[in-house]
Amino acid sequence: MRQLSGVPLDGSWERPGRNPIAAAIAGLALCGGVYSTFGGAVSGIIAVLDMLRDPSWLSKGRLVDILVEYYNRFQVSILVVTTVAQFAVFFGLAVALVRRWHSSRPFRYLSNQPPAAVDLVLAGAGAVAIVPLAEVLNRWSYVVLPPLRELAAGEASLLAIHSPWQAVLVFGAVAVTPAVCEETLFRGWLQGTLRRKLAAVPAIIVQAVLFALFHMSPLSIVALAFVGLYLGWLFERTGTLSASMTAHCLYNATVIGVTNLQPRWLAGETGDFSFPVVGIALAAFAIVLILVELGARRRAAR
Repeated sequence: MRQLSGVPLDGSWERPGRNPIAAAIAGLALCGGVYSTFGGAVSGIIAVLDMLRDPSWLSKGRLVDILVEYYNRFQVSILVVTTVAQFAVFFGLAVALVRRWHSSRPFRYLSNQPPAAVDLVLAGAGAVAIVPLAEVLNRWSYVVLPPLRELAAGEASLLAIHSPWQAVLVFGAVAVTPAVCEETLFRGWLQGTLRRKLAAVPAIIVQAVLFALFHMSPLSIVALAFVGLYLGWLFERTGTLSASMTAHCLYNATVIGVTNLQPRWLAGETGDFSFPVVGIALAAFAIVLILVELGARRRAAR
């Protein structure tokens, strides 16, 4: 169980007879609802106004073509709205609720403490290594439902970079923003609260499943759960949110880089990561897990 040393538990859900886990689950649902409503409403209004001006792009034949055109036309607005909404809701609202419901020291409650440099390096290395492994998991969904591959290619157009300012926007919105905001919500608040009542394994599994479902992306739900397990395990073993934030940022940044650069030396005949690359990634990921675990055990033995 997680012991909150030096953290005042003076929030409204910390009173006798109340369950702080219920508060974290309710907070997750509330943040998800506000985020979806705000983001969907703003993006929908922008799309409708554009369709009224020029509906021709909706006449494209295949769904994947319409999807690609949609992301191409609205990439900037989607990424800007996503960034604003995540910082306002997943970070701002979440921290405010933690302050009100759990502790007057919300950042200490969220384990936002200085990390060891080696933990950040290992967390980032593991995040890069996990990208090919997550892609392998995505392949299974393509085997079951082949059209998902085309839809995934369509969604990849949201990550397209053609200029320096676009690179700043994409990396900021897709790598940095989720790393800060989603880690605050899922690992800091949800998993941290679950660990007050549950053992490490069930707490990590629960938050990983909710993390995957929360993205509402059937194309990559298994891979998202896998990534969520890694991020949750990092948070558990390093004791700091900075490690999982670093890993989340570098994971998404690696996906962006591979999507845009498409280096041939990484790909096999089908365009997916080649078998040697997956093997090297698996070995590197295993080494990272071992080193992080050894570091955690050394700290515990002090």
